[in-house]
Amino acid sequence: MKHFFYILLSIVLFYSCKQQLHPRFVFNEIETPTQASIRGLCVVDEQCLWLSGSGGTVLRSMDGGQHWKDCSIASEAKNDFRSIHAFDSLRAIVIGINNPAVIYSTSDGGTNWNTMDTLVADGLFFNSLKFADDLHGLAVSDPIDGRFLIIRTEDGGMNWTKCETIPMALTGESNFAASNTCIEFLPNGKAWMASGGSTARVYSSNNYGKTWTAYNTPIKVQHEADGIYSIAFNDQLHGIMVGGNYEHPERNDSIAAFTNDGGSNWQQCDKMPQGFRSCVQHFSDGTRSIAIAMGKTGFDYSTDNGQSWHAGNNNGYYTIRPIPGQLSAYTAGSNGRLAHMQIKMQ
Repeated sequence: MKHFFYILLSIVLFYSCKQQLHPRFVFNEIETPTQASIRGLCVVDEQCLWLSGSGGTVLRSMDGGQHWKDCSIASEAKNDFRSIHAFDSLRAIVIGINNPAVIYSTSDGGTNWNTMDTLVADGLFFNSLKFADDLHGLAVSDPIDGRFLIIRTEDGGMNWTKCETIPMALTGESNFAASNTCIEFLPNGKAWMASGGSTARVYSSNNYGKTWTAYNTPIKVQHEADGIYSIAFNDQLHGIMVGGNYEHPERNDSIAAFTNDGGSNWQQCDKMPQGFRSCVQHFSDGTRSIAIAMGKTGFDYSTDNGQSWHAGNNNGYYTIRPIPGQLSAYTAGSNGRLAHMQIKMQ
């Protein structure tokens, strides 16, 4: 009995210590040659990253932000490239929010850009672009003729086709182009798209975006700026969504939820982020994992797949992306702001 008591005590102490562990976040600001609003961020590895944003801005660094190549498209100086994906240091794709919407790609590190497709429609506004692998990609626009416009590629962006089987959008339902993360896409073909405005729903696909099903969520909406701004899945079952209202970032009533069944059912978080968050991402170094919800007024972190959130600090940015395989990231925001963030698990 005494031996059992010591075992039990050891278990209690172990979990008590585990719960008392808190991450420490270190931000190192990086100078960029722009004052653009950066919403597009793609991190290939610790050294190679691409930025995109207002004023037709596209930038690439090959040394972690010490030096930059201006890859901006001269003819698109009045566009806002909120969607970008980089396959490596040479190949990238960008889509702006302007109508007509032109899909550009480069294969020489941004020296030259080629037009892959051009789309024109009333209400066209591309919010997000996501690739599951080198071949399969999805891009989403606000609704056209009552349905979200989702286009897909199976050849790395060379050719795009419209997804035909999408549920009708509700009146006033839309996406948010806040951080290029209102759509998630995994290599196994599962994909999710988040909405806001008149309602906050999640659209899910199990076949690389060919067909979609809509699911309700517990996120409250009372204004056209309310809703889900970002969605991320750690695997095919466990996902997180965050959002709120960018016009009232202090509000944190029902602004985040999580799922354990692939997105069919969503539950409100036990403890919400501190306020509006425009981007959520998972981080893992292979043994430890954490989720970060970033917004313009600060960030929060979760160690239980978004069930509960804890305040980080008031370092605020629009978007964040992990460095693959590390507990570190790059994060970008207004006025060309960029930082390297390290997560120190203590």
